[in-house]
Amino acid sequence: MTAGRRMVAGHRRRVLVMAIAATIGLALSGCVAIPNDSPPQPLKSFERRPDAKPLPKPTAAMDPEALVYGFLKATADPSAAHSAARAFLTTENGARWDDRGDAAVLSNVNVLIDSRTDTAATVRVTGDNTATMKVNGQLLPATGRIETTFRLTRTPVGWRIDGPLAPGVMIDRTQFEATYRLVTLYFTDRGRSRLIGDPRWFYIGQTGAASVAARLLAGPSLDLASATASAIPATAELGPVTQRHGGGVQIDLRNAGTPSAPERSLLAAQLVWTLSSVDAPAPYAITLDGAPLLPDHPDGLRLADVERYSPTGTSGQADRLAVISGGRLNDVVDGRLDPVRGDLNDGNQVASAGLSADRTRVAAVRMVRPAGTTPTPAPGAPPAAPTPAPGPARTQLVTGAFGGDMQTLTSGATITRPSFGAANSVWAVVDGKPTRWSIADGVRTAVADTAALSAVAHGPITDLQVSPDGVRAALIVAGQVLFAIIDEREDGQVALAHPRFAAYNIGNRAVALDWASPTTLVVARDATESPVTQVPVSGLPAAGLGSGNLAPPVHAVAANLSSTYVADTRGVLVLTTSSGNRDQTWADVPAAKGADIIPVLP
Repeated sequence: MTAGRRMVAGHRRRVLVMAIAATIGLALSGCVAIPNDSPPQPLKSFERRPDAKPLPKPTAAMDPEALVYGFLKATADPSAAHSAARAFLTTENGARWDDRGDAAVLSNVNVLIDSRTDTAATVRVTGDNTATMKVNGQLLPATGRIETTFRLTRTPVGWRIDGPLAPGVMIDRTQFEATYRLVTLYFTDRGRSRLIGDPRWFYIGQTGAASVAARLLAGPSLDLASATASAIPATAELGPVTQRHGGGVQIDLRNAGTPSAPERSLLAAQLVWTLSSVDAPAPYAITLDGAPLLPDHPDGLRLADVERYSPTGTSGQADRLAVISGGRLNDVVDGRLDPVRGDLNDGNQVASAGLSADRTRVAAVRMVRPAGTTPTPAPGAPPAAPTPAPGPARTQLVTGAFGGDMQTLTSGATITRPSFGAANSVWAVVDGKPTRWSIADGVRTAVADTAALSAVAHGPITDLQVSPDGVRAALIVAGQVLFAIIDEREDGQVALAHPRFAAYNIGNRAVALDWASPTTLVVARDATESPVTQVPVSGLPAAGLGSGNLAPPVHAVAANLSSTYVADTRGVLVLTTSSGNRDQTWADVPAAKGADIIPVLP
């Protein structure tokens, strides 16, 4: 086949078959490629600063291989309908090429000559499909091999591509990393109480305040649309965006109606946090039809002015470590374990636990054994010991105020580690069913719809943790890590929607996970190589944290903005982000020694 792009089976959509096959092969082999010894970066995870090197241009001296490789690099620039890449095509072919649609990001690209004469050549390109970039800049992990054939002709100005090209583009990954930048757009949750990050990738020539603000006004990514809202009215249009004399940015919104004071504050927070993400110079003078958005800030806004809407929350005493040891939940205080008060620890049966973001509530799984019988002693004999009842222990999910009395939510044969979601709702997987309990106005139970999840991954769900902003869920399904969106339906039901594999270089040996931030996940793996990895929701591959002084297997993880705690065969260890030193090592938590210790954080 000499026309356009050929995806092994011959058509773009058949890459899905390859992706599934590659995923199965990856799972069976257990082979993964995870970069090792990366420092933890939960605040600005995996953000790459692009290297603004000039893109290649076609020259008369280029041979067919060099010309095709230059074309793959030039496709990174979307400006003017990929005019930089069209320069590598004949004039007629450039006019035919439909560059619209998604982009495949390829690594390990090989360019080979299939045939060549003095005037014509056929070049075959193969590469690993590592990601798909949507037209809105959302990057999604991908897998599988791509094979493409280009037909070239020699023109008076050198070799050019003249064979028809399939719609869309392919980008060499090294060029993508050198020329694209991660920017986070901020929307709101459906309750309009906090900001929700939506990571997007922008070409370095399109990261100005106007481009970023325009993308924000266009709305959230498709998967987040049902789980988020925006204070920016749908009728709003972007007016002039200019640099201010003396510093900062002037942004005018038009046709935005007459939003209320709370809506104005939230709208300001969305714009300020988004522009701050791209490092646009502050202050940001935002106007509605020429009038200040917030009259009490006529000279503009800075991040500190909208700090209360922080998408990452705040750190402090609420982030203090707790651990489960000997079936009890304990606070770690001044180098000692202090058992949590209340009736949670009655019977030393705590198997797992979760804490609310403000550390005022706790949810825990307790092992409850059937009640036994006490034989009647013979006259004069000492009391007899109870006889355990036959049958296995059952698990029980309880919740309550931290240090107070517990109420039972449910029981079952298996219950995963609980997690707190929006409005301090409690999530857990009970006998294979992801379930949410809303506590605010009496206990309301909703079993999540997992139809979409089942279509992507099969097997037991052994962990489910809700992101700090309450919008995403991370799950371990048969050892594989997936992301899903928590979709609140109008009928009060909930679904795990838009599931996708978190990364394709993790394999299928994940045993535990926790959110370090709303957009960064930490995963513990049953592996000696890269037993602890970070995974961003931005679409980049997982990166392994330093593992030199860990004693695998690692069986538990707890993370927040500043620290990552893991439990290995010796006890609990911590890795902090304070120094930013790539040579950091895991430090022991002296009070938490022992193979059965489990770290717990809000």
